[in-house]
Amino acid sequence: MIKIKAIIFDLGKVVFDLSFDRVFSSWAISSKRKMEGIKNKFKFDQLFENFEKSELSAEEFRQKIKTIGLKYNNQDFDNGWCNLYLDTYPDINNLLIQLKSSCRLVALTNTNAIHNTVWPIKYSDTLSHFEKIIISHDMQTRKPERKGYQIVLDYLKCKLEETIFLDDNLDNIQGAKELGINTILVTSTEQMKNDLQKYILIK
Repeated sequence: MIKIKAIIFDLGKVVFDLSFDRVFSSWAISSKRKMEGIKNKFKFDQLFENFEKSELSAEEFRQKIKTIGLKYNNQDFDNGWCNLYLDTYPDINNLLIQLKSSCRLVALTNTNAIHNTVWPIKYSDTLSHFEKIIISHDMQTRKPERKGYQIVLDYLKCKLEETIFLDDNLDNIQGAKELGINTILVTSTEQMKNDLQKYILIK
């Protein structure tokens, strides 16, 4: 069996939980609109992806999102947009502590300039277990684009078979598989831990 030297983690829905329904609910309150109406109009489309790659400024993103009928000032928008973050998953810290005793831990996450003002602070204790956190809007590329995975691999300088990539998104998993990286599609912390035990000794 090849020794695993590095684990590449996604963050949202793998290390900590999040819910975009909380964003839509916050915007509904500030805009005096129904939450379902906002949710149905918001699209995780090219605009959203471009913002995560720094191809749009925060102000350009805010103004474009207004077209779904929102009425807000910038503070209301940002407060709502950052209201998605929930708690870290139970036992994730214990798992990370165990893993980093035998493997290098890095994170590869899609995020944007506004969100990046919140999650590094909110989850700072948990994130301290990672050697490095690589984010889409700094790289100007996002998962599942090949460039992002390659940036991480170049940083790690490990063989493909010595790495594992963990993500809750099937498209992102497929992007890593196409490069030859070992992958685990995450549906829960317990399932992730069980699948990791096929590669690494975990108590």
